[in-house]
Amino acid sequence: MKRLKIYSALIITALLLSMPTLSQEKAPGKVLRHKGDIQSFSVYLKMEKLKFYNSEDIILHVVIKNITDEVASFYVFDPPGREDLFNRERGDTADYNTFKPVVYDMTGRNAELIVPYMASGSDLKETLSWMTRREIKLGPGESFTRSLNLGKMYRLQSDTDYRVKLHFFPFIGDPDEDKLSISYNELKVRISRDREYQPYKSADIKGVRLVPSEVVILLMDAEKDGYWERAIKFIDIEKFIHSYPDFSSKYDLADDRDKKIIEKDFIRYFISKRSDYLIDFTVVGEEVEPSGLVSYVSVVASRKSLIKPDRYKYVYRLEKNSIDDYIWMVSGLEATIVREVKK
Repeated sequence: MKRLKIYSALIITALLLSMPTLSQEKAPGKVLRHKGDIQSFSVYLKMEKLKFYNSEDIILHVVIKNITDEVASFYVFDPPGREDLFNRERGDTADYNTFKPVVYDMTGRNAELIVPYMASGSDLKETLSWMTRREIKLGPGESFTRSLNLGKMYRLQSDTDYRVKLHFFPFIGDPDEDKLSISYNELKVRISRDREYQPYKSADIKGVRLVPSEVVILLMDAEKDGYWERAIKFIDIEKFIHSYPDFSSKYDLADDRDKKIIEKDFIRYFISKRSDYLIDFTVVGEEVEPSGLVSYVSVVASRKSLIKPDRYKYVYRLEKNSIDDYIWMVSGLEATIVREVKK
């Protein structure tokens, strides 16, 4: 009988000891409902590019990874269906809760937050009450990626560099909702002003005029650099060929067909590489006749020679067909050797 009383007492004692534990589990808000803790996750940020125009969507990808050997979970919030509370067309976003990007310029000044329910100073718990909470469970080594549009969360200024990191609040709605994990990397983003479309406008040829000496400089620079092809367009071949007797004597007697052949031979000779190549030159004078249709440009040039450079004086003749022509054409050349006078 004594043994029976002892056993009964032990059973009653065990039941009494277990009762507080049962009541604790049922007490609301006293026990964590998620799996894992704040150390269960790593937070990594990435973007498709780091330079954006201010009209582009600036998408930040947040990668949450379970770095433990156990299942870990956290919560995300989805927007409600009620348009009076949430309107994506208006630019509302429901992402600034579990995932809170921190955006600041290179001086450390935070960018202006424009999330509607944050900018209006709404109560966070009230705001979350009309959102839909989902639990995300990650197995060991699994990852979850959330994409955020920073342009919908912050007012980002053009021609500004920003740094971006993230505060991750995995347990919002639970007793330890204030615990956070900070992304272990930080991104640097450049926001540039949008390119402005400039409609095509045809060039006003009357507004672009080269003086005679500029044309000669282009011509001689082309010879000096070995790019005659880019300057041959400044030469009036039919007139300029008469500065070279070996070609002009044949040219004057040729018919139209043969003249074209001679012109091609002359151009080939004119742009061919010379042994007495141009070393240097200086424009020393420019004169335009009163008619405004003919001009002369004087140049002193040095050319390669066996012992020492030879010096030449060139006088280029340039012509225009009309006073309204915007460019001069080289039509003739006189060349003389400059002799040094011994003292």
